[in-house]
Amino acid sequence: MDKTEFNSIPERLLVLGYRWLASRLDLHSGVAGWFYCRAYFLYKNATEGKTMDAIVPFIRRNTMVIDVGANIGSFARMICRRSPATVLAFEPDPGNFRQLQRLVDSRTCRGRINASAKALSDTTGPAFLYLSNLAPTDHKLVNTRSTKRIEIEATTLDDFLAGHTELAGTPVSLVKIDVQGVELRVLAGMQETLRRNDFPPVLTEFSPSDLEAAGVSVDEFFRAFADLGYAAHRVPEGDAREPDWFVRNTGGYRNILMVRTASADT
Repeated sequence: MDKTEFNSIPERLLVLGYRWLASRLDLHSGVAGWFYCRAYFLYKNATEGKTMDAIVPFIRRNTMVIDVGANIGSFARMICRRSPATVLAFEPDPGNFRQLQRLVDSRTCRGRINASAKALSDTTGPAFLYLSNLAPTDHKLVNTRSTKRIEIEATTLDDFLAGHTELAGTPVSLVKIDVQGVELRVLAGMQETLRRNDFPPVLTEFSPSDLEAAGVSVDEFFRAFADLGYAAHRVPEGDAREPDWFVRNTGGYRNILMVRTASADT
């Protein structure tokens, strides 16, 4: 495994541990699945708690957070526990979606999460999801670390909301995109939603190696957001930095908060 796939040695060891367990147990159901979910939620709470502290102030009451690449729901769960918003979560992998659906039905999040098994992209229709050999958090719409693919349904956020008027009426206060290098496809498919909601902040993963695998340059990544008036901010620190700073200071990947600049709003 390429060292750029990880941010730390502990993360690498956790992934190796997951792969060993997954080869022996079904971690998507039963008692093993329950323990896996709890362990993963604890891990994400520990590693992303400060990021959540930084983004929660952007989330208003009676609004919705869009969670693209929801996996088993750790981000959605933290939103439910830390903010008054509802969540619209997208996760196309069947195993991950089953566990996400259990969270939707749980006492903690009941009535707070709407989940879709579709992948968000820049087109609507059939697509392939390439299942990562590395971890269930690494599935993607382009083939890099995969020996298996499944057919799924993809949609744009704009098309999805056009067909779900009961959701489209709720203002969007934050978008999170974690899709392993195809972030710009997702961004292209939500242009009308962003405009209609005055360009809410976007929490996006930045992974130079995954972008390269998807045929996207780092310059194209930052330019697509800049063209919409967004500036890149560190999280949890909250200060704006130039794209070159993120290139120099990113190992495997990192979260970036894209915030609409005041000059773009005028």
